[in-house]
Amino acid sequence: MSDTLTSHALSEQAQRDQSALLIKLLKGPVYRARHRDLWEQLLRDQQAIRDYFQHLGLGLTLDEAEGYAFMAQLQFENDDTELPRLISRRSLTLAQTLLLVALRKRLAEHDDQESAPRLIVSRQEIYQWLQPYSPEVSNELKQQREYDALIKKVIEMGFLSSITNHPDDFEVQRIIKAFVNAEQIAEFSQLLTPQQEQKDD
Repeated sequence: MSDTLTSHALSEQAQRDQSALLIKLLKGPVYRARHRDLWEQLLRDQQAIRDYFQHLGLGLTLDEAEGYAFMAQLQFENDDTELPRLISRRSLTLAQTLLLVALRKRLAEHDDQESAPRLIVSRQEIYQWLQPYSPEVSNELKQQREYDALIKKVIEMGFLSSITNHPDDFEVQRIIKAFVNAEQIAEFSQLLTPQQEQKDD
C-alpha cells in the first residue's frame, strides 16, 4: 500500500471518528466511563468542537473532574431573534422534578461523607423519598408501579442508570450536578410540603 493510500485511509478513519463524536454529542451526553474512546477524542479536540457547534448556536459543557460532557443551546443577550432549537427543552413533571432534587441532594450528602465516587441507590430508597410527598392510597402496588414508571423515565433522561444483574439498584449519574444545584434544592424543598405535614396542619 502506498503512503498516499495509507494517508487517505487514515484521513477517512479520522473523519469517521470525528463524525461519531459530533453525532453522539447531538444525541446526548458523552461519559468518560462509558465512552472512553470518544472521551479521549473529546478532550483532545474540544476547542475545535466548541468552535464548530458555536456556529449552530450550541455550547459544549464539559466537566473533566466528574467525567461528562453535553451540548446546550446558547443564550444570547439582547437578541430578540429566536433561533430554531437543535436541543429540545425538557419539560419536567412535578414528580420528575421531585425525584431529581432528591437524587441531587443524596449525591451531595454522598460526596460530603463517602470516598467512593459512585453513588448507588436502591428502588426501596427511592420509594421512601417519594412516599411522603404522595397522596395516601389504598393500593400500594399501583403506587409502586407509578414510582417504577417514574424511575424508568429518569433513566431515559440519563440521570440514573441500571446496574447489571441488580434490577433494584441504580447508579446516580453525576451529570445531574449540571442541572440541579444547591440553590435549586433549597428553593424546591421550601415549596414542597410532605402530605403528612399538610394533614397535621
